[in-house]
Amino acid sequence: MPTYQTAPVNPKSIHLGSAKIEVGTSSADAQNMGIADGIDFKEDFEPIVLEPDNSVEIYKGVTAQTCTLSFNMWELDPSKVALLRGGIDSTDSQSATLVTVTDEAHTLTDTDIAWLNYANGNGSEVGSIVVTDASSNSAVRNTDYVIVVSPEGKTGIARVSSSIAITSGEGVLVDYTYTPLANKTRSTGGLDTFNSRYIRVTNIDANGKKYQLEIYKAYVTGGLDMSFPKDGEAKVLSSKIEMKGICDITRTAGDQLYKETDEQSV
Repeated sequence: MPTYQTAPVNPKSIHLGSAKIEVGTSSADAQNMGIADGIDFKEDFEPIVLEPDNSVEIYKGVTAQTCTLSFNMWELDPSKVALLRGGIDSTDSQSATLVTVTDEAHTLTDTDIAWLNYANGNGSEVGSIVVTDASSNSAVRNTDYVIVVSPEGKTGIARVSSSIAITSGEGVLVDYTYTPLANKTRSTGGLDTFNSRYIRVTNIDANGKKYQLEIYKAYVTGGLDMSFPKDGEAKVLSSKIEMKGICDITRTAGDQLYKETDEQSV
């Protein structure tokens, strides 16, 4: 039987599983980039080393501190690809025909958001919203329910805590209209605008606790690289994405490159 030299000091600090990647112009509008694999984070810096003739090296600090996030992006949505690329692309879309949805059922519990099944292709709030409670009575917006729109353009409904018409756990029926997209386009070439992006990488454990990295100021480092798989092959069209984080000198020293937040190990 082997002799073990130690035992786990804090097993909670061992993180399992992959992560969700969100990117935006700031933390407030960061969008979920969807399915990806090969998610890899790396920090780099160069030590400042003094080398006297008559003594050992003296380490004085670090310079050129950066970090890199790379991943294989599976969901190559043109608008999200353009977001990652910081303004060097132009995007457009064509709308399809208006669609009417009748009696879409949702259960509103506490003030949790229930997301509607369909969304406007342009990411705006769906139209002509009518909500009825379990007794077929019309509910009133901002009195019985509120409407929200996610950064990804989904419309959601949530119960107002003081509502009398809608009790917690009650089912409601929602009528609304939406206009899907017929297509999306992304074109590139000739634009020299290159804006930084905020990145959030989050791992959630079985207890709902997060391990998270936030990169404050990052730029994509290269163009798309897509290889179409063979017909019938169990592979998807994807592209390697690499984004480099640099220090945001407008922030407080010591909190300029990235932040690690760990709820899992406590």
